[in-house]
Amino acid sequence: MIKRVDERFHETVYILKLKNGMQVHILPKEEPYYTTYVELSVPYGAIDIQYRKQGEIHQTPFGSAHFFEHKIFAMPEGDAFGQFSMLGVDANAMTSYHQTSYLFTATENVMEALDHLLKMLDTTYFTQENVENEKSIIAEELKMYLDDPNVVLQNRLMENLYYNHPIRYDIGGTLESIMEMTPEVLENMHQTFYQPSNRLITIAGKVDIKSLKQYFKAYDLSHPNKAKKPKIVYPKEPKKPMKRHDTMTLSTHIDKLLIGFKLIPKRLNPKDQIKREMAIAMMLNILLGSSSIAYEQLLEEQLINSSFSIQTTFEEHAESIMIYAETKKIKRLKSVLIQLLTQKGDELITRDAFERYKKVYLGQFVFALNNLENKAYLYGKYHHMGSSLFEVVDLMSDMTFEEVKTSYDEMKKPYMSILINQKA
Repeated sequence: MIKRVDERFHETVYILKLKNGMQVHILPKEEPYYTTYVELSVPYGAIDIQYRKQGEIHQTPFGSAHFFEHKIFAMPEGDAFGQFSMLGVDANAMTSYHQTSYLFTATENVMEALDHLLKMLDTTYFTQENVENEKSIIAEELKMYLDDPNVVLQNRLMENLYYNHPIRYDIGGTLESIMEMTPEVLENMHQTFYQPSNRLITIAGKVDIKSLKQYFKAYDLSHPNKAKKPKIVYPKEPKKPMKRHDTMTLSTHIDKLLIGFKLIPKRLNPKDQIKREMAIAMMLNILLGSSSIAYEQLLEEQLINSSFSIQTTFEEHAESIMIYAETKKIKRLKSVLIQLLTQKGDELITRDAFERYKKVYLGQFVFALNNLENKAYLYGKYHHMGSSLFEVVDLMSDMTFEEVKTSYDEMKKPYMSILINQKA
């Protein structure tokens, strides 16, 4: 067991590296913490639909990772959620573009819940009947989302930005793609992506280090095989958007404007990539965040309302910025935002604004670490990116005004896609 201490944050991390390749990172918290948070994450998400295995390229349907996340809870003795409930444990799971996480929160029966979680991940129970039933459940879930105009618009913008990259599809897949799922596809996914060597377990809060060490020593002996990690294959993607301008007519109470920028991914080491993502996020908040000069002016002119938002996406070979707004003056807003985002906005990115926002950004990040769930999630996220949670604070502190100012130049008109929804 490796012990690492970060004096600045009064944090201690214990790291277990099992022979089968699985890693366990433990972040203990003394009283008054009485809760334990456990997250098992796998770097396998919605965009990982094509991979190379034993020299052959394999393709899975869109939405495969999300479908698997649902179906792994099926066990021969019944639904795994039932056992978690009997243990008094709050369990959940989630799938993103780049990873799938299985998690639970407990105040007692932690070791029993941990054992149940690993048995669930190690035991596959995919039958033709339960796979067909799951198709109906996920289809209803997808239909529910398709009733939401905002989801429809965001999906449409991603389709307009990308030609080939799987990020252009919803995390849940499509009504057509989920029908391609079979027990054999799911079993192959388990053998490829869910072996212990591809898992990270993060445990935060009240813990018994001795019991955990003994448990994982026994688990390592009973699961000795170390599988080779899969190689994900991504399709070639043109730099420019597939569609520059598009309109829709959905039944909404107000017109909606979405502006997307397709960023050009760069080949950077993990730390430089994290800094780049931070710089772009800071730049956008200084430019159009809720405390910015431009945001206040847009509100005063009644060009936007409180629904205005900015979203950044940084995935393998797919990076983008999405601006969302509701407005009664769509032509005027479109003109103002394009000018801000591509021509005159850099004048608003001042050194004073940078210094002020950097302090806020750092403060919010450090404060978020007081929440066990946030801490475990962020710890896993940055570990999978090749860095560590506490290094990220240093990267944030080292951020310079010039790095943030330069990131404005990544938004270019040729890489912009505009989607307008005119209310029906």
